[in-house]
Amino acid sequence: MRGLVGLLLAATLAVPAAAAESPIAGTWRGRMYDLPAIVLTIRDDGGKLSGTILFFFLHRNSEHDPWQVDTQHSIPLPLIDPKFDGKALSFQVSHKEAHPPRTLHDPPSSFLMRLTGKGEAELQNLTEKQSPALKMVRDGK
Repeated sequence: MRGLVGLLLAATLAVPAAAAESPIAGTWRGRMYDLPAIVLTIRDDGGKLSGTILFFFLHRNSEHDPWQVDTQHSIPLPLIDPKFDGKALSFQVSHKEAHPPRTLHDPPSSFLMRLTGKGEAELQNLTEKQSPALKMVRDGK
């Protein structure tokens, strides 16, 4: 009986530890011009992924002015069909609310985030072919 209780206790404790060790779950942050640019939150519920992405609008008044963050127009958007293959996370985001009304009929934008180290990754916008990859860092790493 003691062996069965020990086995059940070990199995119960192993589930949260495995979830905590997910290489992709957590809050990831990307910065541009030393300002917040993206916050990506990923949940891993036993292999079922979900999450949101928040884009910050960065602007400056002239070429010589410092960059500023506009948080007033930042809305977290749900990830569409997130998939993780052990090395990279792919997902889509609806673009229709980015700059309405001109974007209301735009198709979703595709993204790929490749892990580059423990708690580090690069996020690439696959829809915008010219956009550079953005370094992402997971909170707590």
